[in-house]
Amino acid sequence: MLIWDGLQVQIPQTMEPATLDRGFIRLFGSELPTVDFRFGLEKGPFDRHKDGHRILRATGLAKETLEPCGEPWADGLPGILYNSSRLYVLQFRESLGVVAALFSEPPPPDMVRIIFASLNWFPPGTWRRWCCYDLTFETPPDYALHKAVFNPGNFHFTFTNGSRKLLFNRLAPANVLLADTNLVSWCKQNQRYALAGSTTILSVSDTEADIFIKPSFLFRTLPWLPGLGLPLRGKIRHVVEENKILMVAEQGPKMTDITYQRILAGYAITHHSV
Repeated sequence: MLIWDGLQVQIPQTMEPATLDRGFIRLFGSELPTVDFRFGLEKGPFDRHKDGHRILRATGLAKETLEPCGEPWADGLPGILYNSSRLYVLQFRESLGVVAALFSEPPPPDMVRIIFASLNWFPPGTWRRWCCYDLTFETPPDYALHKAVFNPGNFHFTFTNGSRKLLFNRLAPANVLLADTNLVSWCKQNQRYALAGSTTILSVSDTEADIFIKPSFLFRTLPWLPGLGLPLRGKIRHVVEENKILMVAEQGPKMTDITYQRILAGYAITHHSV
């Protein structure tokens, strides 16, 4: 199961995420049509004539129309499913979240059923769970995805809420990165995870460390001034059984301890890829 930027979708067998971005997912597989999802929150109900024509035109299908899907399983969906030859659109009744799926060619019926029967939507104003590749984590209400970077061995995510930031890293393989050094020494030597020279790293155990940057006097007195170094607090963990290093931190004005502890507890590696 893939859960990304508020959208939950079951990935069909033989497919995998090829692109993950703000409000966008691309699934690719050699045996099935490629499918692009665009999704987000709308202010009002979806109009299949006005809104549908706009989407069809944007996807190069201007000569087609969106019609209600006539499959019996579609009756159990949390909204009306419309489709043309390669475009499917669903709006969730309660949240008004809209997802449009464009297939590279007319998809097999079973592929459509697997995907749309699995869909769920988590609005921005709620706690959101994320499940991508081998990672799961949670973000608090109103934190928006700012950047997602997938490099070999290094996944990095940044979320923002006003002047606040949430940072997540996943680094691998840990045994190669750490080599013969310990976790704290490695962090100080490499200064990853946007670590500045003023960052304090405190060992909690052989596999865990706390990191923080204390707020400056100017930040404590004039936090609205631009260009000030932002305070930071976070945690670094060496997950030995998964051979990974996980890092999570908040930067800027502090959130409540309850929220912070929930984020720390929810950042984990799954034992399977989505």
